[in-house]
Amino acid sequence: MCILQISMKTSTTMLLRRIVNSNYNPFHVIPKPDVWLNRERLHRFTAWQYASERTTVKGANRKLDKIFHYLDMQRLDEPKLEKHYAEERVTTALAEHDMQYPQFKAILARSHILLDNIVLSQLAIYEPRSFRSLVSYAKEMARQEGKPVIPDDPEFAYEVHVDSNVLETPFPQSRVYPRGATENHTRKPRKLRPEEF
Repeated sequence: MCILQISMKTSTTMLLRRIVNSNYNPFHVIPKPDVWLNRERLHRFTAWQYASERTTVKGANRKLDKIFHYLDMQRLDEPKLEKHYAEERVTTALAEHDMQYPQFKAILARSHILLDNIVLSQLAIYEPRSFRSLVSYAKEMARQEGKPVIPDDPEFAYEVHVDSNVLETPFPQSRVYPRGATENHTRKPRKLRPEEF
């Protein structure tokens, strides 16, 4: 009981000492932190805007919310766009070598060459000879299966000798299970089975 009273008296004394030794008048309200830092950060983000979006706080905050919203949309769309652009680049590179994209991917899958479109597009851009060797291999395998293939120019063609036993059953593709609601939240997502975790 005595210890509690002493601590209460000490805390009261310390509180009074804080008020007496303070730089501010105890009978005036302590000023709030300056808004200058927040306004300066806001102006840095919206310095290239026009009219009220640059000169007023309300317009700048509204514009900044819109900027961050579009940045978030871009962040969510980036992986899908990367896959889409990679597939377009591989298709264009294969058209240069007179080969179809589905046939090329099917032969790579049956040969257990596990290269996705992003790696293949980088090979086509930065390592064209390596990519051309893959295309020559795919053409040779397609020719051995009796499929129509446009041969390469003899000046740039590779001599490929491959055994037909190389082709096997392709590995099963990984499935992507939905974890959120479907588009526009029209249906609730189904519950995952234990083997899907």
